[in-house]
Amino acid sequence: MKNAAPDTIRILAHLKAELKASRDLTGGVLHYAAIHPDVTVQLFGAGTAHPHHEDFHAWKPDGIIVSTNDDRTVDLIKSLGCGAALFVNAEAPAAAPFRCASVFCDNKAVAEAAARLFVDKGLKHFAFVQTLEREQWAEERSRTMRECASRLGCSFSAFDTPRTGQRDLRRELSLLAAWIAALPKPCGILAANDSRAKYVVDACREASVAIPEQVMVLGVDNEDFICPQLHPALSSIMPDFHQGGYLAAEMLVQLVAGGRRRLPRGVFGVRGIAERVSTSDGNDAGRMVGKADAFMRLNIGNCDISVRDVAKAAHVSLRLLQMNYKAVTGATISQALQSLRLEKVCELLRETLTPIGRIGELCGFTSETYLKNLFRARFGCSMRDWRKNRLGGAQDGLIPSRGSPCPTCPRSSPRSPSRSRCT
Repeated sequence: MKNAAPDTIRILAHLKAELKASRDLTGGVLHYAAIHPDVTVQLFGAGTAHPHHEDFHAWKPDGIIVSTNDDRTVDLIKSLGCGAALFVNAEAPAAAPFRCASVFCDNKAVAEAAARLFVDKGLKHFAFVQTLEREQWAEERSRTMRECASRLGCSFSAFDTPRTGQRDLRRELSLLAAWIAALPKPCGILAANDSRAKYVVDACREASVAIPEQVMVLGVDNEDFICPQLHPALSSIMPDFHQGGYLAAEMLVQLVAGGRRRLPRGVFGVRGIAERVSTSDGNDAGRMVGKADAFMRLNIGNCDISVRDVAKAAHVSLRLLQMNYKAVTGATISQALQSLRLEKVCELLRETLTPIGRIGELCGFTSETYLKNLFRARFGCSMRDWRKNRLGGAQDGLIPSRGSPCPTCPRSSPRSPSRSRCT
């Protein structure tokens, strides 16, 4: 493999191509490299052109991005001669013989998003299903979920598969089914990730517990090979893995270029919730809102659409849609439409070279002056300055910092990610 120019920082990233989370993380890494000419990225792992890291010994990578921190991974990093390593969702080894840092998903934000959703649905009992290995990140989600329940005056239960000498999947499923059957109903169950949520859905079927009427089930990661395929389709929290990949690349470059042995832990947030049938409510408000959102997104550029047009597209009366939309999202349809239009404005500013004077027309704003004033009031800067300064997932203005409102979504309260809904 041909080496990059001597002054180029060479990053090697491990990709688990079968996982959407890993693909999105890798997309963030590549995004960083695309706007930093002095950085080049190569990928290895199953599903890539280079399944094995051995292919890169001659390339001499300066740094590597991986998602495991075991001895085998440390040996791999040393064998490649990398001077720095970035660990995603894994702690950097304490005695690593190279510069290192970690980037984690904000597990508190994940649990808080689940708690808000369950409260919006009127639930008074929360539950959490742990991973079989009881990883640190899953423990953080469980602990925060418990704290949220206590703060909101709700009850809480957690399920940990009993440790035994030999795995017995049949017994584990029966234990989980019995636990679910004994939960107070209705109940909201957050699973540690989508794979674990699939297990919850199986256990509910075995226990004859109806989803979503008796329990609502919520996963994490929005894996596209799991969530839409289950019956019922699984709602899932969406960590901003693209932002995480961008941040990982940014921190790794700092390690390569600087003299620090370690950097403070980096954290990436939550984009929202892809809501499907597993958390829909009795009067089908979730599906109703999903249809309304889909219609509004499809017609962003049409300045003439009205709330009546949205209700017609959702096949419900205007009064029923307005009532359910406000109950589910906390916003009116008009506020949501404005939010979606601003979201599209930010997308065009960030990802295209479309002239600013043309963007308003494409996003359904009839007055360029009104859009500029609205944008400045919302973001505190002009559209031109926003485009100039917001490069990269960690800075693009679409992901709020913890404790501040989402800048593109008036539906969101502080510390509350906006929710996208899938039908």
